[in-house]
Amino acid sequence: MSHISTLQTLGLSEDEARTYLALLKFGGANALALAKEVGLKRTTIYPILKSLHEKGFASTYFHKSKRLYRAEKPDKVAGQFEKRLESFNAIIPELKSVEKQAVSKVGLRFIETKQELERFYTGILVEYKGKSYSAIGSATAWEGINPEFFQKFRFDRAKEKIKTRILLSADSVKASPEDEKLLREVRVLPKNHTFKSTMDIFDDKILIVNPDQTALAVVIEVPSMVDIFKEMFEMLWVK
Repeated sequence: MSHISTLQTLGLSEDEARTYLALLKFGGANALALAKEVGLKRTTIYPILKSLHEKGFASTYFHKSKRLYRAEKPDKVAGQFEKRLESFNAIIPELKSVEKQAVSKVGLRFIETKQELERFYTGILVEYKGKSYSAIGSATAWEGINPEFFQKFRFDRAKEKIKTRILLSADSVKASPEDEKLLREVRVLPKNHTFKSTMDIFDDKILIVNPDQTALAVVIEVPSMVDIFKEMFEMLWVK
């Protein structure tokens, strides 16, 4: 990952990242010199410098009555993020409580983008470490959303000792590799049962993924509905 890409993960735009790197290079510079270095107009560089200052990446000082800008040291920036993370970690229990209250009122949560769906599955790796869950549907449709991510997810899931029982549609068997290391037990549904979606059944929620719908996926956290889906899966599993 490039320096610019890394800085973007910290909340900077591409131009802000380039400007911060230029500030580090100069040690201290006026707006005109920075604008030339980054390849931007001077009128454009001012709001970027203001934003960098607000985000803790730059500061202003005066030398011989001239306004100059300098980058905050990387160690200092890292320290600021560590403090923010500590503050956020301190309120996680309260945030979880708020989340549970919101879910209990609605019970449904829609996932609109691939990035949101990937974050959901990444969270499962932590939440279900050493546990198990069930799934039913089309491996082809599921994997087709982002082949690279979901192929890797299978192995990441196994690394976290997460076992799965999977009921696959017959047309997607070839898309689901046979590998004991994946900690999966797979059964194939009759050919007359086809799916365009997949369903993951967890202890406290259901995830239904359908790439053809407006919302990419929906999370159902209504206890009575979760129980029904669990029972339906068990009936199909032993049939």
